[in-house]
Formats: sequence, C-alpha cells, structure tokens
Amino acid sequence: MSDNIIIRAEDVQKTYNTGKVIVQALRGLDLEVKQGEMVAIMGPSGCGKTTLLNSLSGLDAIDEGVIEIDGRNLAKMSDKERTAYRAANMGFVFQFYNLLPVLTAAENVEMPLLLDYKSRIKPKEARKMAHEALAAVGLADQVDQRPTELSGGQQ
Repeated sequence: MSDNIIIRAEDVQKTYNTGKVIVQALRGLDLEVKQGEMVAIMGPSGCGKTTLLNSLSGLDAIDEGVIEIDGRNLAKMSDKERTAYRAANMGFVFQFYNLLPVLTAAENVEMPLLLDYKSRIKPKEARKMAHEALAAVGLADQVDQRPTELSGGQQ
C-alpha cells in the first residue's frame, strides 16, 4: 500500500442553522486516507456521516478547516472543477437506491453514462453498455422493467 495521502481533512467544522436549532455536524474533524486504503464511515444516526461524505466530495462547503483531495484544496476549486473531479474520480454506495421511477432499468443504468461529458458516450453505445451491465448481473430479462416492477435485490 502506498503512503500517498489521497484524502486529507484537517480541523473540519460544519454547522447547520435551521432557525430553531444549531447543529454542529462536524467539530474539528481530522482524517487521512491513503491511496489504496479502504475506509468505512460508521456511527449512529445524526452523527455527521452524510455531512462528512458531502463535504469530502465537495457537494457541501465546510465552515472551517481544510479538505484536500489528491493534494488539491476543495475550497480553491470552482464549482465546475469540483463537479468534474467528482464525476471522474468519486463514487458513492447509497443505502437506498436513487433510481428514477419513470425510467426503465436500462435507462437508469444509461443515465450516468450519458451525463459523463468527458467520455462523450453516444446514446446507442450507452444503451449497449447498459444492457451488457444488466446482463452481467443476471438482469438481461428485466431491462424494460421500471424500478417498482423489480424486487429489492434486483434494484
């Protein structure tokens, strides 16, 4: 495993003010993740896990501290740069699926391919790739089903 630090967070603080309550979601958080290292973010509901992930990915700005991804300070990147970096280098595994109910299984798989402006995948190629991916996980016969027509495991 390399000693290269790919994610570094130093004294990260994030507060939400709902108008009624002030919630300190992140308080002086320090974190270093080395290249090739696997990390699980765990804790009870409301402890700041989602806030941390949103902050590390540049979706949410922090109030104080520094977050560097691959040596780049997120605060010094433009929205466009953060979006491009996130699209090319980051992925999330969600607890609940974010499938669009009006799209078929194939269309839900195609959507991120078509939104990847760097790869410029043509719709026909995205469709082919989606069908191949669904076939690879045993869902070749479900490509035209909507999420509500699939089991939880199939989703």
